[in-house]
Amino acid sequence: MATSTVTVEEIDNVLRGLASNIKWISPAVRSSQATVTPRNRGDLEGIYRRLSAREAKWFTRLVLKDYQPLIFDSNLVYRCYNPLLPSILKIQEDFAAAIKIVQDAKGRMPPNSVRSTAITGGVLASVKPQLGIKVGTQHWFKARSIKHCVDMGHGRMSIENKIDGEYCQIHLDATRDPPRIQIFSKSGKDSTEDRQGLRRAILKSLRLGLPGSNIGKRCILEGELVVYSDWENKILPFHRIRNHVARRGRFMNTEEDTQPKPYENLMIVYDDILLLDDQSLLDVRHSERFKTLEQTAHCEKGRAELVPRQTIDFGHGHAISGLRKAFAKVIKEKGEGLVLKPDDPYFNFHNGDRPFSGRCIKLKKEYIGNFGDVGDFAVVGAGFNAAKARCYWIPNLKWTHFYVGCLHNREQVKRWNATPEFTVISVVELNETQLKTLISFGNTMAVPLSENNATRLKLPRGIETTTPLSVAFENPPIFDLRCFSFDKPGNTGFWTLRFPTVSKIHFDRDFSDAVSFEELQQMAKDSTTAPDLEDIQESLAWIAKLEGADPRGPAVDAVSQLTATTMPTPSPPKSTQDTYSSDLRMSPVAVSSQTRKYSGPDPLSSSPVQNGVRIPLGDIDGNASQHSDTPCTSFTVESRKSEDEPRNAQSLAASGPNEDADAPNVDAEAPSPQNYALAPQLYGTAGGATRALSGEEALRSQESIAFSPPGYSGETLGSMPTPINTRRCCSYAEQCHLAGSAILLSSASLAKATEPKALFKAHGIYDAAIFAYEWLEFVKGGEALSGSRSGKNRILLVDSVEESSETKALIARIEQAREDLPRQRREWITVYDWRVLRYLTVLEDKSITVKYYDGFHGPWRRWYCGIV
Repeated sequence: MATSTVTVEEIDNVLRGLASNIKWISPAVRSSQATVTPRNRGDLEGIYRRLSAREAKWFTRLVLKDYQPLIFDSNLVYRCYNPLLPSILKIQEDFAAAIKIVQDAKGRMPPNSVRSTAITGGVLASVKPQLGIKVGTQHWFKARSIKHCVDMGHGRMSIENKIDGEYCQIHLDATRDPPRIQIFSKSGKDSTEDRQGLRRAILKSLRLGLPGSNIGKRCILEGELVVYSDWENKILPFHRIRNHVARRGRFMNTEEDTQPKPYENLMIVYDDILLLDDQSLLDVRHSERFKTLEQTAHCEKGRAELVPRQTIDFGHGHAISGLRKAFAKVIKEKGEGLVLKPDDPYFNFHNGDRPFSGRCIKLKKEYIGNFGDVGDFAVVGAGFNAAKARCYWIPNLKWTHFYVGCLHNREQVKRWNATPEFTVISVVELNETQLKTLISFGNTMAVPLSENNATRLKLPRGIETTTPLSVAFENPPIFDLRCFSFDKPGNTGFWTLRFPTVSKIHFDRDFSDAVSFEELQQMAKDSTTAPDLEDIQESLAWIAKLEGADPRGPAVDAVSQLTATTMPTPSPPKSTQDTYSSDLRMSPVAVSSQTRKYSGPDPLSSSPVQNGVRIPLGDIDGNASQHSDTPCTSFTVESRKSEDEPRNAQSLAASGPNEDADAPNVDAEAPSPQNYALAPQLYGTAGGATRALSGEEALRSQESIAFSPPGYSGETLGSMPTPINTRRCCSYAEQCHLAGSAILLSSASLAKATEPKALFKAHGIYDAAIFAYEWLEFVKGGEALSGSRSGKNRILLVDSVEESSETKALIARIEQAREDLPRQRREWITVYDWRVLRYLTVLEDKSITVKYYDGFHGPWRRWYCGIV
């Protein structure tokens, strides 16, 4: 029975007095040591003696900051005190300041007044960030796929590279001399002392007192602290930070690390600004905040930079493809992932009814499907934690934490039955189902660690936890692990798993077949080291994997044209940013109604060259343009150079000595008129331009072809009735965009259809085209038709709407035929849906002054399917 009542204030005073003597605590708390009564362990003991058993239990949990197995929703508790408190704590993350604001707001309210949205909005409008008080962090969602991102995102989204560093919230007071800088960590701790090495870079980037400075009095910025190598010209891995940032004057867990090099420096990567002078930017849209940040922070390579970013409009038809490409690029470069930020205020207190409003999205490779799987690992022992055991509904539980080890002497164990030697690389926990499964079916043969003779275990200091290793497993079970990346913890000196989790438990596998120590180090090296050279094939492979990772079927943007129904084409590009109601508190700059000019994708002619790119065609569709903002076309255009035309031959032909031998050769010139006059039977026309006909093609006009595809009656296009005008193309034959190209058609039924047939005639390709199946027969026979290796581009026209399955079969056959050919005879074929001819007609007809391509920037992307 308690002898006297213990108040909350008394407990708070005792804990504050104890904390003021600890060097790791916040400087603000340590500075209050002179004003508080000195405390020691005896004061803590005195409180325990006055508490009941139940009160002592909760007091212990309070001291340990661990209330498990109970989990409290802090916002719910705050809201019970006052509905405004959670929102105020986001702006000023300090209880004393927040409660003072609440009390002042209550004092200004009329007696018996009813809280309304207007009153709530008015109170929040008066609350601004204050220097010295940390601003709360935004809410984050984890995206599990590209489709999940699209479902959660809206309007214009800022797609930023996720920087693997330490969060910094920088408070700068420029009115002092010298300027005062205060840096808060994500947990809210004042880390200014630890990050003094960043002070010079911050001051130099903000140019205080110089003509170019945008700061008059004060500002609050957000960014990431990283280590930059001037020698390697890149940001170093996260674990290198501990060699440059002391913790209260001490460098922690660095005994096994490489010593800092003189060319390594601390760098700040800015990503947001929350306060500028007397103006709060929390209610300003992200796009406007970033513009202000660009005007405020001045970049210097290796010292201060802005986060790499691009803007994608999620209402645009190319958004999914753009996001997928950006993510694939980050994966290929071994980056941590992407951060997607909506063009909303930093805190949006007025649209709580809209799902995901004002919340950012994290997208990491390891969040998606099985991309984070690492492999099978041996579990060499376990430990027990009583607090963790209370979270399981399992009686007589013996183990809660499991030690993962990697074998050093695999070959000796397999060949000579040597004693296995393991290095412990991580500690993992299991969920309740997995733990029950291990207890029921696992034959671990656990023995006390001191009695273990079956294995030799090495436990580095950096792996030790609060749950010590107490038992060893003579027959180590196998856990299938996944992780977010690799890391080098302090006092280890080797790579290990970062945030590992258990996905499966295997009882039919031997520990000698699990991942060895050498294999783990090589996996980590490959995962964290970006390639020296651009690898387009790797990017395409990741794009294909991301498409396949969309849940329940094909990629979210690959469904439009695989059905027989006619899908509406995208409307003209426009901003799809959601607008806010008039009662939303926004700064004038945030609600500007000035019309923004849409910045569409660059014209194809100015796009970066991607030599030898092959886009997978397994899931062809007529909207495949949405999968690729920069189609890898290979047209040869002889006379016209407009912004809407595909890239010319020279852009694709600039190949170095290391280029793939399969890359299309499009340097050769078209046949001269003299050659055409000498051998007219060996030349045909395509869009009014001459093209060479091989002997096999000339022979084809006289002989029937043995192979006939489905629906093919044995007649060539030239043998079909109806007069064909092959001399003119939209009245501008000399400027035809199909000039110099060899045209293949997917089927005879396509050639006979009314609209395609009319378009083929109008563009002068009706007689000149060849059936793809027919061309394949010549290829199989070791022969080549016109244009082979002569600089002509092959274009395959398909019907991806009405004949999607037939198109897939044809593409598969072409792929197989290409694999069977020697490398020097392989060719590239650009694939379009025949409907692209509609747009070419619009493009080439000078009588049409306003060119419109159903909302697309040019004529090629809407019906582009890929390259094979």
